[in-house]
Amino acid sequence: MKILFPYMARWFAENWTRYHSLLEQIGKLGYEVHIMQPPSMGSKETNFREIEKREMENIIFHDVHLNKWLWNTKLPFNKIIKKAYYSLASMKQAKKIIDDHDIDIVLIYNIPQYFYIKYKNDDTKVIFDYADDYIDMLSYELGKLNIKPIRLLATYLLDKMLLTSNVVLSVSNELAMNTVGNVKVLPNGVDDKFILSSDEKSRSVNNDYVIGFIGSFEYFIDFDQIIKAAVMLPDCKFLLVGYGRDYDMVKYLIEINNLNNVELTGGVPHDEIFSYLDRMDVCLNIFKSLPVSHRACPIKLFEYLGRNKPVISTRLKELEYIDSSSFIYYADSAEEIVEQVNIIRNNYDSAIEKAFRGNSVVRDQYTWKKIATKFIDMTN
Repeated sequence: MKILFPYMARWFAENWTRYHSLLEQIGKLGYEVHIMQPPSMGSKETNFREIEKREMENIIFHDVHLNKWLWNTKLPFNKIIKKAYYSLASMKQAKKIIDDHDIDIVLIYNIPQYFYIKYKNDDTKVIFDYADDYIDMLSYELGKLNIKPIRLLATYLLDKMLLTSNVVLSVSNELAMNTVGNVKVLPNGVDDKFILSSDEKSRSVNNDYVIGFIGSFEYFIDFDQIIKAAVMLPDCKFLLVGYGRDYDMVKYLIEINNLNNVELTGGVPHDEIFSYLDRMDVCLNIFKSLPVSHRACPIKLFEYLGRNKPVISTRLKELEYIDSSSFIYYADSAEEIVEQVNIIRNNYDSAIEKAFRGNSVVRDQYTWKKIATKFIDMTN
């Protein structure tokens, strides 16, 4: 099997996505993967903040040639326009790669890639991976242009992709339930090499009691509640790892509240996040109550549990499928976060037992190697 993946960002960037983990494992299984990517761009987005490249087994990279002026000029609704431009401009090069390398599968994952459906034929399958609630995300990105005609057009294109692709995958049960057509659920996970044994205690050895978050600093994460909790827990240290468009806003909230107990690391390479994770006593999976949040399958959750960390999470609908043996603590406000932190601190043995249960579930169902194997089975 040979796969072409037209990625809409730089591959070796701070944001390590579902596709990095999935396709890396597929390459390790012996399949050939071709990654298309746009040129570099000066951007605060973690998708374009590049880090050091490294070799990846059976993965071949192709840079798409774009107009430098247009690509680097900041435009109104910049993110949406650039994605559409790149997707359309990349199609000619994609066709050449398909023909030259006898590609079996074209893997697409977002609405701007609608026209890639034309490459579906007897020899090449088009697989659509429905990884986020794109309509809800689009509504946020459009801002003042979030009007009904544009949403209707986006919904029409999305439905056509869902109904005409050879195979449709969804990152979550909630997302699959709220869509058209025959959709197979392929969740997120964690790399086996980062999972501790299911009974190995991993409490930090710091003098501080550390409450941690790892992930993108984006609009769907409820940093207001996290910072409020930091104000209410001055004897705890908050370690926030990551970067994104809301990073400066979070930094401002820390400054105006005169918080000395919050550490921001900025973006770090994915392999390094686990050294930060091991400093944490409790991990946060705190989202705003939005459709995109309830239909997400947070990678950070599996990474936390893989390291045997007690997890406090917003009550998300998708977690009803994942939290099969009640291993998550729930909180929907700063007050509830504080309450759950105190419960965990005062009942450590019970908290670590919950973390071990979560670890067992992750090890059994949510490793990227197993998920990659499922992908091969589902798309053959």
